[in-house]
Amino acid sequence: MLNHYYYTVASLPLLSYDSEKFMSEKEFLVCCESTVTEKDFQLLKRISLVPPSRDESTHPVLAKWNSWERGLRNELVKMRAGRKGVDSDKYIAPGVMETDLQNLARDAFGSATPIEAERVLERARWTYLDNLEAGHYFDLGKLIVYYLKLQLLWRKSNINKEKGRSNFEEIYSAITGKSVLQKNRSD
Repeated sequence: MLNHYYYTVASLPLLSYDSEKFMSEKEFLVCCESTVTEKDFQLLKRISLVPPSRDESTHPVLAKWNSWERGLRNELVKMRAGRKGVDSDKYIAPGVMETDLQNLARDAFGSATPIEAERVLERARWTYLDNLEAGHYFDLGKLIVYYLKLQLLWRKSNINKEKGRSNFEEIYSAITGKSVLQKNRSD
């Protein structure tokens, strides 16, 4: 039987790709824990943006997401391998290959910076989730899409230039024994 979660879905704040304030993972899971079945809650807790190596999804929305995301990652693997002159076959995840992802991977790969590439991919992921959400209003499919969108927002909020610069300087310093400032002065 299909479970409907009218109260749960109605109590969730509206999300948009540009949302700057959104609930934490803990808040989302607490909201769901007392209002959804145990089986559905266990499924929600296991959901990740990263598809499992073997898809054992029992829910069609999650199975479609995992297939699409795995296909996107496979296309990116092919492009990276091609650039390095390496055979991509041993890095390709098994499963049904989604169509139409080659252009998306090419657009992301052609971006000027890694952060721009990430933005292209995140926006495409959001759009795909919007499409998956169609027809799911108060059911588990809606909660699955909502949770995946939350994960995208958390990820997006953790990407920033200062943190990236700090990580770069730390890695650069560990490799060269100099800070980036010392390198620039000696040039």
